[in-house]
Amino acid sequence: MNLKRTLTKITVAGLILTTIWPNFVFAQSNFDPNLIISDSQLQDFSSWGISDVQNFLDARGSYLRNYTTATASGAVKSAAEIIYDSARTYQINPKYILVTLQKEQSLVTDDSPTQKQLDWATGYAVCDSCSMDDPKIQSKKGFANQVENAAGIMRWYYDHTTHPVVKQKDRSIFIDNTPVVPQSWATAFLYTYTPHLHGNQNFKRIWDTWFSQVYPDGSLLKNASSSEIYLIQNGKKRKFASMSALVSRYDPKMTIVVPVAELSNYQDGPTINLSNYSILKTGGGRYYLLDYDTLRPFESEAVVGKLGYNPGEIVDIADADTADYELGATITASTAAPLGAIYQITDAGDVYYLLKNNELRPIVDRRVIDINFKNLKIEKHLRADLTKFNIVYDVVNYKDGTLVRSDLGGPIYVVAGGQKRKISDNETFRAFGYDLKNVVVAPDTTLGFLKTGEPLYLNASLLSAREKYLGDSAATVEDLFATNLPAYLVAEYPSGRILSGKNIDTIRSIASLTKLITAYEAINNGFDLEKTTTYSKNKHEAYGNLLNLAEGETINNRDLLGTMLIASVNNTARMVASATNLGEEGVIKSANERLLLWGADNSKIVDTSGLDANNKSTARDLLKIFTKILDNEILKETLSKTEYSFKEVLNKNKVSTHKFKNSNYLTYAKGLNYKILASKTGYTSEAGSTLIMLLENKIDKQQYTIITMGGPNYKNRFVEPDKIARWVIEKDGDLAGTKAIDTTVKSAVFRFDKNLKNGDNNEDVRQLQLTLKKLGYFTYPTATGKFGAITKDAVVKFQKAKKLPAVGIVGPATRAVLNKL
Repeated sequence: MNLKRTLTKITVAGLILTTIWPNFVFAQSNFDPNLIISDSQLQDFSSWGISDVQNFLDARGSYLRNYTTATASGAVKSAAEIIYDSARTYQINPKYILVTLQKEQSLVTDDSPTQKQLDWATGYAVCDSCSMDDPKIQSKKGFANQVENAAGIMRWYYDHTTHPVVKQKDRSIFIDNTPVVPQSWATAFLYTYTPHLHGNQNFKRIWDTWFSQVYPDGSLLKNASSSEIYLIQNGKKRKFASMSALVSRYDPKMTIVVPVAELSNYQDGPTINLSNYSILKTGGGRYYLLDYDTLRPFESEAVVGKLGYNPGEIVDIADADTADYELGATITASTAAPLGAIYQITDAGDVYYLLKNNELRPIVDRRVIDINFKNLKIEKHLRADLTKFNIVYDVVNYKDGTLVRSDLGGPIYVVAGGQKRKISDNETFRAFGYDLKNVVVAPDTTLGFLKTGEPLYLNASLLSAREKYLGDSAATVEDLFATNLPAYLVAEYPSGRILSGKNIDTIRSIASLTKLITAYEAINNGFDLEKTTTYSKNKHEAYGNLLNLAEGETINNRDLLGTMLIASVNNTARMVASATNLGEEGVIKSANERLLLWGADNSKIVDTSGLDANNKSTARDLLKIFTKILDNEILKETLSKTEYSFKEVLNKNKVSTHKFKNSNYLTYAKGLNYKILASKTGYTSEAGSTLIMLLENKIDKQQYTIITMGGPNYKNRFVEPDKIARWVIEKDGDLAGTKAIDTTVKSAVFRFDKNLKNGDNNEDVRQLQLTLKKLGYFTYPTATGKFGAITKDAVVKFQKAKKLPAVGIVGPATRAVLNKL
């Protein structure tokens, strides 16, 4: 087809990032605007077949996994076929198409996309100021058209690099008033297609989330639908050809079940064919000992016999098969313990050494032997025996892939590359599929011998993808309410689908909405609700001492949290932060790191109360932040209160009892057509009035998030938010472009056709969790697809409610009830 195309993505007024804060994103994150992806990545069209594309959509429970539509030729094809065919035709990576579908319309994770989302799937031909109803672009409409053109235009760019519309590699360009020098043609083309920083940063985040290699070296990964197990080593996956090859090296219980799409992110490394410590013989008559990835040659056939190896256990290999291995030290008749041995020195307090290659290395923890050398013999010796060998004081520590924790408590680490990498939080631990039963409690001194590597974080966008978060879509957000407020946003909860908004990507001061971030960080960093904190004017003083706190007064931490969030008291925010493991400055630093992990790139706090004008965010970022915060039941319950009262533990000024109403007057207003489930207010002269609310339609229980920013009239600061809330409920489900797609589009209704039980890890379990979550039985924030104790409890509750046998297993009777819902 003719792919000549005028510039349909042009830079216009009203840029996503304003000139006030042009470099904020780059200074605070790993996003390099000069290199988004390489040319080899964009043009790697053959790395995935059609089954890989389909598996990817299946693994995410995507609506597109079952979607079919007609192509330009009239043939009806599946979404996977359309993506694959377009990628092959134009020699463009199908991963690029998948990321673009998500970036533009959230189509990979949206469970119920609108017809408009499908019709303009990749945003092709829709410029910033264009209407999707423009007659000039209707020929580009339709899912198949959009996918083909998104791939085709990239090939057209490669074929027409000198065309004036195409941004140039290695030449400075301005994107949203920020200088960028594309270091690959692929990067230049992405800016040509979407000339904005935010959209391309989102592209990069999705790409890295879905297609980067996140599991550390030493991980054992298994596809849920097959018996194949792989070792991640040097960033590649190496398949074990047999169970004996696996168990001679690793403990199978460390295996993590992952979707096939996750495995496809790793290049194939050499297959691990043989059991460790096998004796090999080549066609040329050479003998070797296989020592992991090293071949140690025997000096002669006579040495093999002398060391007592059974000829019947010798494996014949071709000479060429030795090419994949490194050659190690030669084994002679005088080599002590060629396989290695553990020396237990009985007259020196039972200290241990590893004997290998005629050298001794100390082992400072007995558990290292159990993990690393369970197949080696432990020999009892005396100190005098140590003089026979050279001692190398390089401590033998836990091997890659081991989960460890200090006996003094603290974080869990995974050993990778000979370093300990801290697993950042419980959410990351669970999402990576780790099991607490596999954590080794080691002496703190042992961990001290391991160098500290980079922490292991879970990319928050991956969580967003798993939770079907839709708030990052690059689709144009229309101002359907037409308010005079500087900025507002309305979105479905918890999906984050934005229904209406104005200036949602403009960075503004957020005032006391900062306290939401402070509260979340405190709860996750040792803030103990059952303890108390004593007020110190030097440490905690802040403008607006509503509690009239005096030096030395003591308050329960739970009351500090409630007062901070319900009455928005500033000095209690400082007290909450100081009562954490991090202290106030540490909370601020950790919060900003978390905001970046969440993908809230345009957000930053500089204090804990919100008084400083440099606490900033956008309506879109606040939607993401608030959605994450509401996952915490303690915070959600606190934010739901209409008033709060408490008594000080220790009083100094005779004002010991306090009672406040919620700073959001709407929480106790009469005659509303909606119910407020959680909210937080804010005001400073720089920020104006800010408000964030989770509200519910009293009739159909549909929930929405409403965010307003920059309200200029403090006295009437709740008038406009109330109007927006009433309007949303009146329009409930009928906002432009938000209706479900028509019946001509194939629906993705999930049926439970398999029995499910504890230990299963698959898409059926994830759909079960999503269903039970909607019904209120599954309360864990993420549908992980792993059937564990939390899922079992949810199933039992469901079975009891439906008068089924409460066994915690999804059998035929339970499936029948689920399928009727």
